[in-house]
Amino acid sequence: DHPNIAKVFDAGATQYGRPFFVMELVKGIPITQYCDEAKLGTRERLALFGDVCSAIQHAHQKGIIHRDIKPSNVMVTMHGDKAVVKVIDFGIAKATQGKLTDKTLFTRFEQFVGTPVYMSPEQASMSGLDIDTRSDIYALGILLYELLTGRPPFDSKSLLSAGYEEMRRIIREVEPPKPSSRLSTVAGDERTTLAKSHRVDPEKLARLVEADLDWIVMKAIEKDRTRRYETANAFAQDIRRFLADEPVSATPPSAGYQLRKFMRRNKAALRVAAAIAALLVAATAVSMWQAVRATRAEQQTAETLKQVAAERDAKDLARQDAEAISTFLTEVFQSPDPTRDGRTITVAETLDKAAKKLAADLASQPARRARLQSTLGKTYLALGLTRQAVPLLQKAHDDYLATLGPEHLDTLAVMNSLAASYVDTGRLDEGLKLLEEVLLRSKKLGPGHEHTLTAMSNLASTHYDFGHREEALKLREETLALRRKFSGTEHRETLAAMHNLAISYADSHRLDEALKLSEEVLTLSRKVCGAEHPDTLSAMGNLALFYDSAGRRDEALKLNEESVPLCRKVLGPEHPETLSSMNNLAISYADAGRKDEALKLREETLTLRRKANGPAHPDTIRAMLNLANSYRDTGRKDEALTLNEDAVALCRKFIGLENPDTIGAMFILANALSNAGRRDEALTLREEVLALSRKVFGSEHPRTLSAIGNLAASYRTARRHQEAFKLREEALIHNRGKLGPEHPDTLKAMTSLAQSLRDIGEVAKAEALEKEAADLKAKKPAPPPAGK
Repeated sequence: DHPNIAKVFDAGATQYGRPFFVMELVKGIPITQYCDEAKLGTRERLALFGDVCSAIQHAHQKGIIHRDIKPSNVMVTMHGDKAVVKVIDFGIAKATQGKLTDKTLFTRFEQFVGTPVYMSPEQASMSGLDIDTRSDIYALGILLYELLTGRPPFDSKSLLSAGYEEMRRIIREVEPPKPSSRLSTVAGDERTTLAKSHRVDPEKLARLVEADLDWIVMKAIEKDRTRRYETANAFAQDIRRFLADEPVSATPPSAGYQLRKFMRRNKAALRVAAAIAALLVAATAVSMWQAVRATRAEQQTAETLKQVAAERDAKDLARQDAEAISTFLTEVFQSPDPTRDGRTITVAETLDKAAKKLAADLASQPARRARLQSTLGKTYLALGLTRQAVPLLQKAHDDYLATLGPEHLDTLAVMNSLAASYVDTGRLDEGLKLLEEVLLRSKKLGPGHEHTLTAMSNLASTHYDFGHREEALKLREETLALRRKFSGTEHRETLAAMHNLAISYADSHRLDEALKLSEEVLTLSRKVCGAEHPDTLSAMGNLALFYDSAGRRDEALKLNEESVPLCRKVLGPEHPETLSSMNNLAISYADAGRKDEALKLREETLTLRRKANGPAHPDTIRAMLNLANSYRDTGRKDEALTLNEDAVALCRKFIGLENPDTIGAMFILANALSNAGRRDEALTLREEVLALSRKVFGSEHPRTLSAIGNLAASYRTARRHQEAFKLREEALIHNRGKLGPEHPDTLKAMTSLAQSLRDIGEVAKAEALEKEAADLKAKKPAPPPAGK
């Protein structure tokens, strides 16, 4: 409650968990804009700035650090003829003690928080060093610097174009010029404009900032926070002393301190200089017979200097690389179609434009082109535009091979992405082959290298998708053992490896082991990450699915009901993990017979999916199919069938026929058509599904075997018994070969084939097969179902 801080009247959360604040409306403009438009002199600006310090001091006394002080968050509004400062937007504020509210979301370790130009070195470091009130002192100093000179010490555009790590280094290490030095270098139109905004002649601009004011600003923006003002009030007091022509506490740093800072900034160069000096002294002191050794030492020094120069050149090259890429992307995003409103141009359109522009603009720069191609390809993958990602990733792969070689880390990384795009587009053979190649190359880095472990995990998942369940299980067991050894038992990737292995255990009817592993993942996630961390929320959803598979549906329902509000609160109502948790809860509601609640949740999920991902995204289409299930469960069969047909039409148009999601949607539609009595249409569609499944997944894949079973059923209904018999005979051969004679799916295939044998008049063979199936079933108890 302070006259220079915007008041908060109310706070709460929407029904979806999104927090809100009702605040005082500040009809003002940023402080820098106000000072320039009002043509305030230096002393008037300082007086206004004193009110800002007063507001921040009040916040600090209440135990709150603002962490994002900048001109747009320091507004000036008029009360009559008096200018009043209002500090706004404590959106990333941090409490020094306790919580700001009962629902405060704290930022985590190593999270980049704040606006780079006004960010303190300790914020940019993202280290274990706690951020305290002196971080706000630094931002206040930058704000005062800008009020006095027209610009902050570091230009925003230059910082961002320097690249992430270089930007952090500049904030932490580069010393800015004093305000007076900055003013002395201003020239041209900028000099005229700046002088006009301060109401002085351009010739007098350099004398705007006196020495004491220089040191006040420089003390506030010291890299070493122990040398800054301890409080905002101390900062304001020094300004008041300056305005009253009294001695200020800020003084120039001592020569010793400056020397220490110089040594810290130039450690490498000083080491080389010291080595050279030592060699020169040695060369002078020793006798002539040591001349050869001295010469060798000088040669070694030259090599050291050459290495230092090479490292410097490499950094310059990296900086140039970043600038070239930044310029390219800027041109792409700043040149919308002049005939259209830029706000209507989609990300996908912009990416398409960038992909076409790459070939022309970076034709002679394969390394840079490869990096951009890889980035654009991964962006396409994230948007679900897998087909568009493939050609870009293929070109990036070729460029990396040519420029960096087959075993470079960047080459291996793009191979992983390319393999993922192959798998997503149904090119499983190519994806599998590429991942096997990645793993072979990665193993040269050692069993504990991140690339090796990632390659193992990706290859295992592809084997799983391919239907090679035993290979996937074996590889996932090996991956988890290595993760525990090299990454530790509580590492995020170790927890992910545990979850993947749990899926394989469940698929192999080892559900007890799957549940044990999944429960362990949730326990560790809560311990390591916290109860509301996204990884913990994901672990809750996974465990709920396993509970559902094991028939422990009450536990699944309870976990899903706990998960959904947490996801809405932590991640937001439109986050993919939130929408997945809503889908899981809908499954639990349907299993519990709460069909109306399941339907309502699935309608909400589809609306949010369409909003977040667009109408043709695979996740949106899955949400349509889930809602169709609920329509069917509640007797709205016509609406269910229409939704199924719409989903297949979208898949055919936007995803492609040979995409696994398209095949899945067609499979479901064929079942719906059959249930609706449109059996001829169902049969035709099932023939198409089987042909596609054989091509995309292979003859032995579980999805192909399901397609065989459904088509055989349609043939039997149509009294095409011989065709049904041939399909069921094929299914039994594949099930016996892959799963063994006693597997439940094999026994089911035997029963189905016996039925077809009766249909074609082979009763004796049918009875023999039924007896064999019964004997096998009696010999080995059926394992629990693997679940949905």
